[in-house]
Amino acid sequence: MKILITVVLVIVLLLAAAEFGLRTYLRGQVADEMKTSSAEQGLELSGDPSVSFGASPLLLGLVQGKISDLTVELPSSLDISYLDSDSSRPVISGQPATTMTINDMSLSEDNPVIGDLTLDTTLPDDYLLAVVQQSASGDSADSPTDGLFSELFQVTGVTSNTDTGTLDFEISGGLATLSMTPTVVDGALSFTVADLQILGMSLPDSLIAGLTDSLTQSVEKTENLDITAASVTADGLAVRLHGTDVRMDDIATEVDSATSSGASSGSNSGTSSGVGDGTTGTNASLAA
Repeated sequence: MKILITVVLVIVLLLAAAEFGLRTYLRGQVADEMKTSSAEQGLELSGDPSVSFGASPLLLGLVQGKISDLTVELPSSLDISYLDSDSSRPVISGQPATTMTINDMSLSEDNPVIGDLTLDTTLPDDYLLAVVQQSASGDSADSPTDGLFSELFQVTGVTSNTDTGTLDFEISGGLATLSMTPTVVDGALSFTVADLQILGMSLPDSLIAGLTDSLTQSVEKTENLDITAASVTADGLAVRLHGTDVRMDDIATEVDSATSSGASSGSNSGTSSGVGDGTTGTNASLAA
């Protein structure tokens, strides 16, 4: 009996060591791949990627041909600079920090299929301001061409207001404040005007409509990912996207398409990686 117990203990210890070693190896491989991929795109991560696995044994998962749980936290690579030191002409590169939660990833094919994918990201206030200003200045490939902003009406600040659950946009240094509530409609990001405070003047309809369009382009639904939640937090606009049966080779494209507004060069040749299907809903009408 003592010999049997000893044998069992040895087997358990070997399996535990193998499990620990496998987790450590795969964790390092995934993190290194992400750092390498970011570097190849000329992006600098603000920290090291974090990779973790769920409670299910990886060894058993490999035998069964799938990984049950995998969470990847990709640090921010967001960089905002300004063309000719003009604070109204931002240049955006990279993307905000993103957390990917992967469940039931099949390993039986060369291009694994993720059964369930959730992507969480938070767009900080300075990023939202840059997106809106980039659109207004014409330095974005998606910039409206109908005279969105006049010299008088310009967005000069963005504040995430957790008390009201709104994004508060400062117009022309305090001339007006436009508060907008994020919502999700048919898997796409939408905004509704919740409050408008202005000093004896009317805001152009094109400003409100253009501002809304710019915001919806900051995060877009993609072919395989729908937006399922949006809320205002102390850190900015938190957005969750979800998809099923997503191919591993498509993840990079999906994440970039969903969360990156694109970078603009100094010659107005900016490109946009926001390639949503154009169904993002907007609602710029005043709330009743």
